[in-house]
Amino acid sequence: MGTTIPWHEEPWERIHRAWTAARMPHALLLEGPAGLGKLDFARRVAALVLGADQAAGGPRGDWQHPDLREITPPEGKRQIAVDQIRALCSELFMTAHSGGYKVALIHPADTMNTHAANSLLKTLEEPTDRTLLILVRARLDTLPATIASRCQRVRFAVPDERLALAWLAEHDGKRDWRRLLAIAGGAPLRALTLAAEGMEETDRTYRQDLTALLRGEESAVQVAARWQKQPLDVTLSWLANFVSGLILAGCRGDEEGAGDLQIFQQNIRLDSLFGYLDEVQAAIARAGTALSPQLVLEGLLIPWSHRLDDLSQGGRH
Repeated sequence: MGTTIPWHEEPWERIHRAWTAARMPHALLLEGPAGLGKLDFARRVAALVLGADQAAGGPRGDWQHPDLREITPPEGKRQIAVDQIRALCSELFMTAHSGGYKVALIHPADTMNTHAANSLLKTLEEPTDRTLLILVRARLDTLPATIASRCQRVRFAVPDERLALAWLAEHDGKRDWRRLLAIAGGAPLRALTLAAEGMEETDRTYRQDLTALLRGEESAVQVAARWQKQPLDVTLSWLANFVSGLILAGCRGDEEGAGDLQIFQQNIRLDSLFGYLDEVQAAIARAGTALSPQLVLEGLLIPWSHRLDDLSQGGRH
């Protein structure tokens, strides 16, 4: 990023101290929600170790070095294959071009298939000198324990809202960053991406569509057809955030819902919202294996036509 990322400061100080004291581990596992800049942080660490330390924002994605290897899923593929990891491990046994460190950056590390992870394990168990492996993942349950336990874990948490909003305002002081940050689950870089992709307009459209469903003005099939133009994970995240906001307002006893929120507060029971949120969270968990976004969305939108009346905190009856 072009500006300092403030929530990186504390982990960066720890890594920098370890490097200065010659106590750098042979493997780092950077973990935390997507949208916090973990990949930028990883490249900044790589630059430090390779003697090419750059500005606090970290090197850009096109930054290259002969002793840096980045391993990602091949174009058009979802997984990092075993052949990629085997080739990497072979290279790590060679002498560095610069005579110093060799760095391998694997991201997203949770896309390694089982064979790839097993191939990497031997290198983690018997690391070569002056070699640093950096693994980046967004979920905590997606790597074998044998891999994670052999890395020093660096955890990134969603920053304080005030800190995140101040940082976002430096990029554009005219946007509704509070709303975008909420949709992004508190992840500032994801909020930036959503803004660039026009999420503010999508947010308004989605609210209008749900209102139309409640009023019987549109069908779930029609709305789902429009919504599937957005990535499914973005839409499901928006839906979970929107429903969570309605639940929060209901629990607080807010009665003066602003604008289009009133129709939801007046027509949907609070216990139905809890049940519906369970449905959305289940859909999020299955999203990676969903065969038809259209069917997933239809299943989640049909209940709005019935004011979520068939849902309770226990889920569908």
